[in-house]
Amino acid sequence: MKQQQSLPSIVTLAEIEEIVSSDSFALRLIDAIKKGFVSYSSGGFNACPIQTMGAPPMAPFSGRDSSDGNYQAQTCVKSGYVTGASHYVIKVASGGHPFPNNSGLMQLYSQTTGKLETILLDEGILTELRTAAVGALAAQLLAPDILMAEYGDGRIGVLGTGIQARYQLQYLARVIKCRNVLVWGRTAEHVQEYIKDMKAEGWNVTAVDTPQDLLMNCSLIVTTTSSREPLLKYAADDSISHPLHITCIGSDATGKIELDPKLVASANLLVADCKLITSERGEFEDALKQHLVELDSVVELGKLIERNELHRKRNGEDDGRLTIFDSSGVAVQDCVIAAMVNEALGQREVPSQT
Repeated sequence: MKQQQSLPSIVTLAEIEEIVSSDSFALRLIDAIKKGFVSYSSGGFNACPIQTMGAPPMAPFSGRDSSDGNYQAQTCVKSGYVTGASHYVIKVASGGHPFPNNSGLMQLYSQTTGKLETILLDEGILTELRTAAVGALAAQLLAPDILMAEYGDGRIGVLGTGIQARYQLQYLARVIKCRNVLVWGRTAEHVQEYIKDMKAEGWNVTAVDTPQDLLMNCSLIVTTTSSREPLLKYAADDSISHPLHITCIGSDATGKIELDPKLVASANLLVADCKLITSERGEFEDALKQHLVELDSVVELGKLIERNELHRKRNGEDDGRLTIFDSSGVAVQDCVIAAMVNEALGQREVPSQT
């Protein structure tokens, strides 16, 4: 008689939010993401090819027209595993207009048996958090020194007003002291909502008229839009004379772009979460295709972490570089956060039976 198969544990969004909402989880996540990328760049992580559905060059999802310029819907599948870990992870995440909300889940399978053991019904929240964590990690390594002072002239620029634009500031608050923010968004109503929400969290937020205002007035810029044309432009007669780091989050699929390829080429240091992926999608894709930069000049994040000489100089030392980090998203981030949530679930008290 065939043995009855046990069903996987199904974890609700409410249970997940209870685990991930603390400051201690955020700090531990940033550190775990850091270790995960070192493992990734040293060959300790096994990543499968990314699948992206609903976005060019594929057809739009049923009943949708991508020619109106406002279609942004896509579903992304990322998977992989750490060599020697207990599970491999498959993540499915969907979002973008005209979807009403982000959605998704993470599946944890035993590396020993191949059986599905846990389903995290996170509705895309874990993807948002692990993305925010890598933005904070990049700032730890590369943000100019002026942002480490609570009271000063430093400014953070945010391109976009969506959910990731909010999470980026929430996680940046764990690693830098500056609280002055300039924001640009396409829709005035959304900009005002963003200002209101982030002021309630202790940020001093001001709207700007153009993306270029961020480029000229900020020491750190985080780009979070789904743009398919450059928003931050290169202008030879308007050169950047101050230390600046740009973290690129929005360009996570082929065809998306937020930075002028010539601006990318003008950087002193280019960093990518994955060199293989950055040649296929992400913010460096066009610059590489136009031969404005060479792939060999791009440093992988896991390698950067271990190369202290490339980190931003601190304590007043001169470091006027323009540095750019391109995050298109790597499955190691999903494995790290899924493992942390799974571990926390295992540590929950089991009610005693009497």
